[in-house]
Amino acid sequence: MDAIREIEHKIIFKDPFAYSAHPFIARVANGDWLVVFNQSVRRPVILHPPEDPLYHNFMLRSTDQGASWKAPRVVPGYDWHGTECAGLTPLADGAVLLNQWRFKWHPLETALKLQPGGDLSFPHDWVAELQASGELDSGYKLADSPDELIPWARTNGGTFVHRSSDMGRTWDATVEVDTQPYSGGYGMRGGVQLDNGDVLLPLSDVPKYETVFVTRSTDGGRTFGNIREAAHLPGHFFEEPSALQLPSGDILMLVRDNATHSLYQVLSKDGGHTWSAAAPTGIRGYPAHLLLLPDGRLFCVFGVRYAPFGIRAVLSRDQGKTWDVGQPLVLRDDLRNWDLGYPSAIRRDDGRIFVVYYAQDVDGVTCIQTTSFFLR
Repeated sequence: MDAIREIEHKIIFKDPFAYSAHPFIARVANGDWLVVFNQSVRRPVILHPPEDPLYHNFMLRSTDQGASWKAPRVVPGYDWHGTECAGLTPLADGAVLLNQWRFKWHPLETALKLQPGGDLSFPHDWVAELQASGELDSGYKLADSPDELIPWARTNGGTFVHRSSDMGRTWDATVEVDTQPYSGGYGMRGGVQLDNGDVLLPLSDVPKYETVFVTRSTDGGRTFGNIREAAHLPGHFFEEPSALQLPSGDILMLVRDNATHSLYQVLSKDGGHTWSAAAPTGIRGYPAHLLLLPDGRLFCVFGVRYAPFGIRAVLSRDQGKTWDVGQPLVLRDDLRNWDLGYPSAIRRDDGRIFVVYYAQDVDGVTCIQTTSFFLR
């Protein structure tokens, strides 16, 4: 039976005046670990990136496999604000790709003078969406006077990929990704570099959050195109994909479904050009991150926003055909509330699995935390 041992919890970044959340971890070619996360000011109510124009993406770096962390840097620069959760894609040649979706923001009075309709979205729209989510209480706290409490509006922005040639220390070039026929592309787990060198970047159709698609780069992330639908089912709301190339060469991708508050999956056997029909995994929680273990097992970690609140994982011994949902690995079951999640995992050289996520500390400050352990 699978078990975890020598478990350890830590906080790796906390700012009492900021809201820090939605991290993703990746290893670059020189062995450094990078964690990209969201940060905005700390407000009386919790607002996530679709409702707050002050979000930036920040990045932490560890040169000793998580034992210590450098102070965070904003990426790719301070002018890039109003962004969603970001993803990182390390490439075999040492380059690193950072993908971002960015909204355009307007002061409320300016937005009211713009042409109505189109993709212009106002605070009362977000309040209704937050209430309908079933897990956030921000919508109810804002309901009486949303325009006064959050006096701004947004329109669709764009999907961008930034390229670094020095392991994410600086960013050399930026390309805007044409996501047509979709209105935009949001992804927070980065992409997959396939055996043939192609980079496959999975995204969801922000701001609808109904369909997951992939776009491809054949030149190391300098250009993207060849969009293919990967996951769509009527009545379901798919977003936040996590993809992994299996030892067989097939590509497995798990997606969050906001209709069932669970994970679905799709499979491609032809390098991401076509995908199987979306199928339920039986995993209740989201979003997912996939890690291939040396013995061939798949490790899937996810957040649990129902009591007991925490971080869990399940394993697959058959390359994702089935998951051990009846025997979840409980990494945390002691977190304060639903303000948590977005875990991602990496494996240290000594075999210890390192999971990064966000959650509230005992004082109510939302921060970037980790759990590490050995798995047998």
